[in-house]
Amino acid sequence: MSRSTLPAVLLISAATCTAVLATAQTAAAAPPEEARLAGCDFGTVAGTYDYARFDEHVGKMLDITTGMFRAEFEEARPTIQANAAASHTRATVDSVDCRTVSGDEARADVTVDVVRTTTSDETGGLPKTNKMSLLITVENVNGRWLVNRAETR
Repeated sequence: MSRSTLPAVLLISAATCTAVLATAQTAAAAPPEEARLAGCDFGTVAGTYDYARFDEHVGKMLDITTGMFRAEFEEARPTIQANAAASHTRATVDSVDCRTVSGDEARADVTVDVVRTTTSDETGGLPKTNKMSLLITVENVNGRWLVNRAETR
């Protein structure tokens, strides 16, 4: 190899290694599909409840949440339950659309769009369809993706 070719080969080799490493780091940093699916699961669980069996809803919510969100839900639970019972509210999820916005192997932000149908005294017992859009943060806790934050968007 000539002296003028060696620097060019080394430069190309270094550029190739840098590109491979950058790609590998990006791929490893991407959140797994399980993070997005946890967001979808949350949308379904949060959007589905029956005032007559509200304790089932609470159990499911506590099973898929952690940290600040779980604490806030537990604190608000008596009020939510009382309001649902007073208005005889039932809700079922018609569809859930989830997209991972950002994240890594430990934490991810997921947008969740839920279309649900509710019936209550306020709707005259007639079904009413509405949309709930959320930005949630899921965290990998001992191999399970749990919701730590949820806000409407």
